[in-house]
Amino acid sequence: MLVALVCSTAAHAWDTVALAPVQDNTLYEIPEGADELSNGAGDFLFTGRAGLDAGFRLRRALLRFDLSAIPAGATIRHVELVLHQSNAAPGSPPAAMGLYRALQEWGEGDSEGIGAEGQGNLATPGDATWYHRLYPDVAWDTVGGSYAVAASSSVTVAQALGPYTWPCTAALVGDLQAWLDAPASHFGWVLAGGEEGGYSAHRFNSREHFTPAERPVLRVQYQPPGTVLADGFEDPPDCIE
Repeated sequence: MLVALVCSTAAHAWDTVALAPVQDNTLYEIPEGADELSNGAGDFLFTGRAGLDAGFRLRRALLRFDLSAIPAGATIRHVELVLHQSNAAPGSPPAAMGLYRALQEWGEGDSEGIGAEGQGNLATPGDATWYHRLYPDVAWDTVGGSYAVAASSSVTVAQALGPYTWPCTAALVGDLQAWLDAPASHFGWVLAGGEEGGYSAHRFNSREHFTPAERPVLRVQYQPPGTVLADGFEDPPDCIE
């Protein structure tokens, strides 16, 4: 008698990928009725509250990543985001910057901020702005961006320039798993923080930045569908809260 054996893959039980954004942008707070601003094609993203020259208004960043390298049916094990801070408002105190799951689709047009980009430029069709998620016709449900109440991950950003890592959490893994299982729900994250006082703005490099090594990167470890631990001694790289 022949017995058919069905074996799961017993190779390394997880894979690692580094994912790049497919969209990023900055929301610039403006008075109602003023010309709307954006920075879809700019080199930088901004968060926090600007200084006197910009009326102490808020900035929030948006990021959405390409998940196509992760196979459908995979189990997400570990996620972390790395952004490179390239400037900070002089004297700004350390601030907790949170990644909040975006709740609506938003856009990236071809607007590009003037000069250092801190005050953006006039929005172009398809841009995300403070009032519109798809300028000029589709408004956010909530002015300033529609996003989850609780941050999925956060990190304290200080004056020091260079890379900052938003660490893995169960919520961050949950966001990615939900987007992988239901791609139509994948709207990325809003990055917000440092909104309590003026002169607290922080600048991070965007996906268009001229130094590729300093662009945003989402590092993901996942278990492909049908895989098992190779020998029972390998522990999957789950988040440690």
